[in-house]
Amino acid sequence: MDRPLMRRVLALNAGLRRFVVARALSRAGDAVFPIGLAAAMVEQSFGVADVGFVMGASLAPVVLLMPIGGVVLDHFNARIPMVAADTVRTVLQGLLAFSLLAGRPPLWFILMLSLVSGATQAFYQPGVAGILRQLAPERLREANATIRTLESVVSLTAPALAGVVIAMSDAALVIALDACTFAASAWLLAGIRLGGVAPVTAPPKVWRELREGWQEFTARPWLWSVVSVFSLFGLVVFGPFDVLKAVLLIDRFGASSYAWLMSAFSLGAALGGLIALWTTPGRPLRAGLLALLGFAPLPVVISLDLPVLLVAVAMVTGGAANAYWAVAWATSVQSHAPPHALSRIHAYDVIGSIGLMPAGRALTGVATAWTSAAAVLFTSSAALLVGCAALLLMPAVRRLPATRPPQEPKAPAGQAPDTRHARDH
Repeated sequence: MDRPLMRRVLALNAGLRRFVVARALSRAGDAVFPIGLAAAMVEQSFGVADVGFVMGASLAPVVLLMPIGGVVLDHFNARIPMVAADTVRTVLQGLLAFSLLAGRPPLWFILMLSLVSGATQAFYQPGVAGILRQLAPERLREANATIRTLESVVSLTAPALAGVVIAMSDAALVIALDACTFAASAWLLAGIRLGGVAPVTAPPKVWRELREGWQEFTARPWLWSVVSVFSLFGLVVFGPFDVLKAVLLIDRFGASSYAWLMSAFSLGAALGGLIALWTTPGRPLRAGLLALLGFAPLPVVISLDLPVLLVAVAMVTGGAANAYWAVAWATSVQSHAPPHALSRIHAYDVIGSIGLMPAGRALTGVATAWTSAAAVLFTSSAALLVGCAALLLMPAVRRLPATRPPQEPKAPAGQAPDTRHARDH
């Protein structure tokens, strides 16, 4: 990690510093787990279909349960369910590592652990935005950018560590390391003290609170419009891109060069996080969408038979563009969404963003067979350009300010309130 970034992390308050490090550790675990799981299952003679089935199994409970997770995390102190989720995942990953080290476990056992792990993720992820808002209400952009940059740095180094572990010992030990990252994250989160959390007096009324969260989500045109467009991006942009970048680049340059190209993307993401840290746009969504246009050439570049150096440049640019947008979006949601419904809104945001991505991945093979990989990737780039342009044409998105406007004062009794400026952007 570079020294300026380390100094910036150390300059954060104690609670925020623990949260930032916990997120980085979780990201490191997320980066090495697919590598360790795939390698361990291949070593145990599982087929490609088995590996893909297990790796995709954890997504379904996330989509199904995340709205309920948002209700729970809005209703209670979000730190407690998040610590519980990390603790459960520590046990699950430990069991998975032990079973793979002891012999060849049945597929149903690995699948069950993946499903339960996905369910616990649904009770962790929605609380991230709420905790960050409580820890850094006046420094959301800086906190988000620091997290994004630190996550990108560990994404560069963690896969290399996994490769060393696999080469020197057993791939299942990488899964054991993933369990350790969850344990460390749980310990760090448990030490955070959040002020201003109202005591819980009754269990949540799940369906009513889900409906209220949905009403808050749909009441903000800038919010639901962006999530709707990015849901389509998951189907026609990011889903196909995730599949074809691996297939085409490995076939053209080899697996080793592909790993270096993915490191170039992570390097770009680190740069994008730093740029977001150094800039303070007055209209963050406008700036983020304009930056995201830098990702548009990447699918086309991958589809063409270009030298690896040019592909690496496009990877760095695309990673920077994607990271800058991610910081702008996360900061805008945390700044403008009402605090009492932030976890539920974040849950709807995540579900909308990833809901169609599995379909996009699954249909990529059919689409390439019907046309070609190049045609699919050209379509992805064109769809990204059209979607960003459509969002930039929406005043609610383009004009969203960096900070939430002050609330109108309540009118005296018997006097109608002035609603001329009350519309939410």
